[in-house]
Amino acid sequence: MTSNVHRPELDGLRGLAILLVLIWHYGNFIEVDKGSLGYDALAMFRMSWTGVDLFFVLSGFLIGGILIDNRQSENYWTTFYVRRVCRIFPLYFAVLLAFIFLRTLSTDRFN
Repeated sequence: MTSNVHRPELDGLRGLAILLVLIWHYGNFIEVDKGSLGYDALAMFRMSWTGVDLFFVLSGFLIGGILIDNRQSENYWTTFYVRRVCRIFPLYFAVLLAFIFLRTLSTDRFN
């Protein structure tokens, strides 16, 4: 089986990982009195930090599959890194440009 096959169950795991990370960031730091019903309810979400670990495991599985599929190619590492750059750099530069634009906008307004 090659890594080019879409596996819908991994989409479900990715969704679970996103949900766990959101719960961790937005629900873990709520202050509730110890012994209350809210405290017990929030105790279930204390393990939500595992969402990040789940992302790492999924990434390792998917990237490992890509590497195994292309292990016989002549330009093994070049192909791998070009694919990574084409996937990461556009989003990186879009966020960087948005930050610079918003930073310039806010400095002009408050000076």
